[in-house]
Amino acid sequence: MKSPELPARHWLTEVPGVPVERKENLATAVQNLYDPTRSFRFEDAVYLAIQQSPMLVNSAVNIEIKRLALTDSLWKFLPEPRLILSVTNNLTRSNEDTRYVSGDYGQTKLDVGFRCDFPNPIATYFENDVQRGMVNMAISTHRKAVGEAIYNIAKMYLKLRSLHDIQEAKKAVLPLGKEMKNYWQEVEAIEGRQGVQVNLADEHTRELELTVEKTKMETTMERTRLKILAGVDAHHKMTVDVASADSILKGFDGYALKWEDRWTKTEDDLLLRGQIKLADYNIMVAWAQYMPLMSLEVNKQPPAGQAQPSGGEEDVFLHLNFDIPLIDWGHRYRGVQTARMQKAQAFHEMARKRTEYSNRWLQAEQAVALADTQRKIAKTRFTTAELQYKEADIAFREGIEEMPVVTSLHEQMANARIAVIEAELQYKIALLDWMYLANVLQERFLGLPLKTLM
Repeated sequence: MKSPELPARHWLTEVPGVPVERKENLATAVQNLYDPTRSFRFEDAVYLAIQQSPMLVNSAVNIEIKRLALTDSLWKFLPEPRLILSVTNNLTRSNEDTRYVSGDYGQTKLDVGFRCDFPNPIATYFENDVQRGMVNMAISTHRKAVGEAIYNIAKMYLKLRSLHDIQEAKKAVLPLGKEMKNYWQEVEAIEGRQGVQVNLADEHTRELELTVEKTKMETTMERTRLKILAGVDAHHKMTVDVASADSILKGFDGYALKWEDRWTKTEDDLLLRGQIKLADYNIMVAWAQYMPLMSLEVNKQPPAGQAQPSGGEEDVFLHLNFDIPLIDWGHRYRGVQTARMQKAQAFHEMARKRTEYSNRWLQAEQAVALADTQRKIAKTRFTTAELQYKEADIAFREGIEEMPVVTSLHEQMANARIAVIEAELQYKIALLDWMYLANVLQERFLGLPLKTLM
C-alpha cells in the first residue's frame, strides 16, 4: 500500500493564520532538504515540520473536511428536485368484467412524476453558521497541534544542546584516565607491585569511554526523534545546528506577564468561546424543528373528488404539501432543552479551563523558581569543586599532594560541571514550559489567534 499523501500546500497559504505568518520561510526550509551539507537551525526544523510532519496531517486534513461540510451546508439552501418513476400493475383483476372499465385495465402503467422538498429555512441558516464555526474550530485545533509540534522541537533542540556540552565535558576527562594509568605503571614498576592499580586505572578509563558512548547514543536517539517529528526519513543524515537552541528562550520573561492577559491569547480560550457560540446556533437549530415542512409534487394522482376519467386523457396535478407538527410528545422541546444544557456545559467548561490555566501558570512559575534554585546549588557545588581542584593542583606542583588525589578532584570538578549543564537544561525546560503555556513560543511562528474567526 502506498503511504498516505500529505495535504496539498494550499492549506498552508489559504487558511487565515494557519500555520505561519512568515510563509516565505517554508520554501527555504524544504529547499535542498537532502543536501548533506545542510545544517538545520531551530527555525528550519519548525518550518520543515509544519510543511510535512505526519503529526500534523490529521488536523490539516480535518480543515479540508470541515470546509467541504461548509460548502455542503450552503447548497442545502436550495430545494432538491427529484424525478419519480412509478411502474404499476394490478395484483388482482376484480373489475375486469365491470362495465365502463378502461381499455388498458390490468396493463402495466408507467407514471412519471416530480417532487421537490424545500429545506427548513431557519434550520438551514443556523446549520450553515454551525459549519462555519466548525471550520474555524478546525483551524484553531490545527494551530494548537502546530504549537505542540513547535514545543516538542524546541525541547529536542535544548536537549541536543545540553547533550553536546555534556559530551564535550566528558571528553575532557578522558585524558585523566590515561594519565593515571601511566602514573601507576611508573609507581608499580618502582615498587614492584603486581599491577592492581594499573588494572583499576584501565577499568576506570573504559568506564569514562563508555559514558561518552552513552551520551553519543542519547544524542543519536534525540536526533531520530527530531527527524520522525519533522517527517524526515529516520535514516537520513540530518545535521542539526545545536547552537541555534540558544535563541529559543531569548527575550522571554514570564514574571513580566499576567496569566489573565495571556489566557485570552491562547487557542484554548478561542476554542471554548467557539463552543459557546456553536451551542447558541444549536439552540436555534433545535427551535427550528417546529417549522412546518413544505414540498412540491407534480404527478397524475388526483385529489379527492377529481378522479381521472376512464376513457379520456389523464390530467397532471400540482400538489403543494405542508407538513405541520401538531403533537410530538415533547420531542422537539426536549431537543431545545438539551441544546440549552449543552450551552451551560460549555460555559462551565470555559470557567473550569480558565481556573485550570491559572493553576498551571502558578505551577509553571514555581517550577522555574525551583529549577533556578537547583541550578544555583549546582553552580555553587561546581565552584567548590573547582576551588578544591585548584588547591590540590597547586599542592601537587609544590610536591605536597599526590597525583591520584588531584585527578580525583579533577573528575569531581568535571562531574560538577556536567551537573551544572543538566541543571541548566532543567531550568531551560521549565522556562520553555512556561513560554509554551503563555503562547509566546507559538506566537513567534503563528501569530496570535484570530478572534474574528469566532
